[in-house]
Amino acid sequence: MKILPPTTASHNLNQLLQIQKNAESLPPLSVGEVVEAEIMNNPRRGKMLILLKNSRVPADSAVPFAKGDKIVLRVAQLHPRVILRIVQNEIFEKSGAAREYLRLYHSNPKGLFEIFVKGIDLFNPEKLGELAAHLGEKDVKDIRSILKSLIFTREGSRNNLFLKDYIDNVGYLMEHGLGKAHKKRFGKTLSVKNATHNLKGLLMKMSDRLQGLMETNNLLTTEKLAGFVRSSLTAIDSHQLINYLCQEYEGKYMFQIPMLFPEKMGLAEIFVKFENHDSNGRGRQGEKRVLFLLNMDVLGDVVVETVMTQKNIGCTFACKDKKISDFIGSFLGELGEKLTALGYEIDYLKCVVEKETAAMKEEYGGFENLFSQRGVDIVV
Repeated sequence: MKILPPTTASHNLNQLLQIQKNAESLPPLSVGEVVEAEIMNNPRRGKMLILLKNSRVPADSAVPFAKGDKIVLRVAQLHPRVILRIVQNEIFEKSGAAREYLRLYHSNPKGLFEIFVKGIDLFNPEKLGELAAHLGEKDVKDIRSILKSLIFTREGSRNNLFLKDYIDNVGYLMEHGLGKAHKKRFGKTLSVKNATHNLKGLLMKMSDRLQGLMETNNLLTTEKLAGFVRSSLTAIDSHQLINYLCQEYEGKYMFQIPMLFPEKMGLAEIFVKFENHDSNGRGRQGEKRVLFLLNMDVLGDVVVETVMTQKNIGCTFACKDKKISDFIGSFLGELGEKLTALGYEIDYLKCVVEKETAAMKEEYGGFENLFSQRGVDIVV
């Protein structure tokens, strides 16, 4: 699965780049010196080769560079590591839209969840009245149907492909607003996948129609719906960009899924990380780690950390109350039977009481902090 970016960006000029060699093995450098460098390859997960003072040097950075990018660097330190601060690079100068997407995500991390929930009511054909006919009744119904499919229900729990369908239905796999420069950077023209069969594609079509209607009438309903559509596209783009940057540089994904409970709507934030350990590293080759941050109507916040390889699986449930822990623990036997029926070998299934689950979330905090204005991301 390759989630496509709505644009290419980073957040500001205050970024760092770390050299993988010691100062003695590099061309002469001094703290405070300003130097130019060129990216010599397409970086993978932040690792790249740069041309620095006519020497090819391996380096790490969380900034989304591409082969051929030219950057200006200031030497920040030489010991114990050689660290360069990025002063200027052409990506930053052309990335205003993406910086805005990231700013909006940080200002309202649950914006996408809120849009999913509100959209079902707003795209009710009966409430839209004659406006539905102007917008295309089939497209209005399709948008509402897709929004309903994005909410995890008791019936949805029987769909083993729910997450795959969710990614397709939101439109994460299609491009939006990609300029010529961006297409050229990736060496190919990215295709629009199933643009008329996912939420993003239908909302883009709806946006054009609403714009035309607003030019001919001043209906309050039209203006309200147009604002919602714009907000929805921005929220999808923000999550698309977050996922693109995370998968490129950290091997991570993040998805927000509404959950329908008897008393209220809850939220599941699902974080996925693919590990690639060598023989001397921790963990197992090809390991996948999934973190479920669940906001339940009765049980409250529950964190589920799952570690999987091709045939093995282990799960740790964490909650803040022993009664809740005991309740969840009573279902672990049934969960184990179902996982075994799916072909997994159980490494462990346990439920623990964690008064503060922040420690379990911290490893995945890169999604919230990625390219944040509050700090600098460094891949060490």
